[in-house]
Amino acid sequence: MISAIISSLGGDLSDTLDSLNSGSLVPDEIIICLPNEKHSVDNLLKYTNVSVIYSGKYGQVYQRICGFKDAKGDYILQIDDDIIISFDCLEILMSSMINDKGKVAVSPCWFNIDNSKPLHQSKRSGILMSLYYWLLNGVKGFSPGKVSLSGANFGVNPKEVCGEIISVDWQPGGCVLHNKRNLILENYYPYKGKAYSEDLMHSYLLKQSGVSLTVNMKAICMTHLNPRLSIRGEIVSDFKAKWYFVKLANLSILRMVIYYAIYIVRAL
Repeated sequence: MISAIISSLGGDLSDTLDSLNSGSLVPDEIIICLPNEKHSVDNLLKYTNVSVIYSGKYGQVYQRICGFKDAKGDYILQIDDDIIISFDCLEILMSSMINDKGKVAVSPCWFNIDNSKPLHQSKRSGILMSLYYWLLNGVKGFSPGKVSLSGANFGVNPKEVCGEIISVDWQPGGCVLHNKRNLILENYYPYKGKAYSEDLMHSYLLKQSGVSLTVNMKAICMTHLNPRLSIRGEIVSDFKAKWYFVKLANLSILRMVIYYAIYIVRAL
């Protein structure tokens, strides 16, 4: 049995729900976890496998964990409410999970829904970019799917890797398939508001518990490209969360500060 868990504030989730329910493998249940009854989901009556629960408080991570605890499936798909998966995405993820037979979490390859291009950038060339990658990650430089010494994470671009199954350090939290017995069921996010870097924290804790993180390059999901962080409205919260993660993972605070200094200069 497969359960899909969506942490949400409600509204129109039909694109995500339709993609989940029109694939080659359909979740047996889809649980939408809202903060409270002030929030609702549009047009739920058209779905027979969707239910709504309430966490009692706000927080993407906390809401998702409430969904995890309520799920009946042996396999759990965590998915955000703005994600579209391809027709065979869940089937491919599930085949990877079954074939591995170990402690593993599997995620898809990400594409921009607006132009169908890979969501994550490929390596950029040039002396300045080589220096930038060195500042972030030392001699290892640009490493697809890895978390740098600065805490900045590199995504997986299909042009940068070979093979179908790629081992990674982190997985975007928008779409990951888990075995239920491997779930993290304690709220690991220490702040209120938007959960910056929660996917890095989650990935780190999964790896610490012995779970291997992989990307199946044949599984496809799509979303919109996130805009750059607002210097005035978001950078402080993002910095605070990244600082927490870098200390948690025993990475380099100095390289992290350099990363944010470069980010702010480029943004200005």
